[in-house]
Amino acid sequence: MSDMSRSHSVNQSDLLNRIIRAVILIVVALIASITFVSFAVHHMRLQFEEEFKGIADTKIQQVTDVVKLTINGDEIVNDKLAAADKYSSVLKLMLADSGSDSITRESYVLFSYSEGSLDMLFAEGADSASNFASGTNEISEWLNADNSPSIVDGKRFESVIVPVADSSGRCVGIFEYKVSYSELDSLGDKLESRILTSVTIAVAAGIILFVIQLMLPKIIKGSNRGGQRL
Repeated sequence: MSDMSRSHSVNQSDLLNRIIRAVILIVVALIASITFVSFAVHHMRLQFEEEFKGIADTKIQQVTDVVKLTINGDEIVNDKLAAADKYSSVLKLMLADSGSDSITRESYVLFSYSEGSLDMLFAEGADSASNFASGTNEISEWLNADNSPSIVDGKRFESVIVPVADSSGRCVGIFEYKVSYSELDSLGDKLESRILTSVTIAVAAGIILFVIQLMLPKIIKGSNRGGQRL
């Protein structure tokens, strides 16, 4: 083998080693970048969701105060149907309804309560008692001696259950206001996915351009040499 052929083989081997090292380093950088961006985006998402749920907690407290001042338990005892008609209209005006463009879903329900059983008087934003914690959980979980409100935290929702008492202090009704965070979670998942996809594509494109930039001069140089030998 001539010195020129031996030198050419050494140069090719050296080029290949450089490319392999460069690709390894870039792949490591890619993994590190994706991991860092994923952590940062997820942390920002959690902060946003925490702040948003704090706002929802404030609204839940306001709704609790409104219900305590508005619903009269004696009216439920005297005439359930009349009470249902009245409070359905009143609460629909007093409580903001989240539209289809909102990132939360709000619903509420009013039950009459007697001798350990519940009877749904009306519901807004849901069609059955099974959509609410008060309609599915044990009564002992939310009914207490002083008729104080109870908070129920679920995986993707938060509810406040407000016992409604008559003039004697006896619990005769239950009002529940529920905020569902399913759409908020879905929005967070989509944003995280889009950002990570964009970062992955950008870094992968950088790797491809780097490899092309590294190899192209050698390819052109080799082509020129081949042309000159011809």
